[in-house]
Amino acid sequence: FVAFIMSVHIAEVMQIFFCIVTGIPVMRTPLQILFLILVTDLPPSIALGMEPGEKTILQERPRPKEEPVVLGWMWVSMVLNGAVLSVVIILVYIIALMHYCEGQVLQKDIDKLDDYDLKLMDARTVAFISLVWAENVRSYTSRSFDKPVWKDVFGNKNMQKAIFLAQLCLYLAVLVPFFSTEILKLRGIDIGPFGWLLALVGPIGCLVLCEACKLITGYQMKQYQEMLAAKYAAEDQRLEVASAGRKVASVNTGVVPTSYGNAAVQKISGKAAGSAVAAGPSDRFVYGNCSCFGLLPGMGYRSY
Repeated sequence: FVAFIMSVHIAEVMQIFFCIVTGIPVMRTPLQILFLILVTDLPPSIALGMEPGEKTILQERPRPKEEPVVLGWMWVSMVLNGAVLSVVIILVYIIALMHYCEGQVLQKDIDKLDDYDLKLMDARTVAFISLVWAENVRSYTSRSFDKPVWKDVFGNKNMQKAIFLAQLCLYLAVLVPFFSTEILKLRGIDIGPFGWLLALVGPIGCLVLCEACKLITGYQMKQYQEMLAAKYAAEDQRLEVASAGRKVASVNTGVVPTSYGNAAVQKISGKAAGSAVAAGPSDRFVYGNCSCFGLLPGMGYRSY
């Protein structure tokens, strides 16, 4: 869920920023941006929140509680996928501008054309369709950081419903008269077969490149798991050394140390942990912490 939301929003910011910096017409109007966020992006996001857990989750080592929810390698993955989405859609948009705006791509040159607003609307429509398709593909690839998209691709039934709803909203946005042309400023009918075929570059490119990014993410995940393994191995070794030290101390003193503090055990049993009781040469007992909270005499265990 977080990986999908962050990657598509990073991509949308990158696309708008690129248009402003380079002087080409801004790719989308504010209303189109709002439509993308609230209508076409929202259903897949909700579906990803209902994604079943991966079957191999118990094979991974537990993460330390002090670590953040989103780790460094996750940020790398989200930025990489956002950059991929941006590059692909920007390429589609530039080709659409050249096709519909008589070879012009800069705002200052397009403004000089006849009916430039309609021509610009056609180019934006192609980029809009391509982006929705690409984001729908991205919702499938983001189901796992390292598993291929085709593995259990239909495992989340809610995702199929979400994609169907997003696609339905897309075609209503670009094909319904007045709503598309006057409100959203999109012309799905006027872009022709070339525009629809060009829009396919977005999802295809997104699928191939996002899956390629999983090679990098998979390597980072492996490094992270190896780091956790080394950390836990060092902790286990430290505990084994400490445990061996306690066993040596118990042999030397004839007292079995407990894992509770003397004050805590004395409060419960009335006897201090580790205190020896007078007994025969081979029958020494020490009091532990089992006395039914003071209702029964403290029960001892043999010390060797």
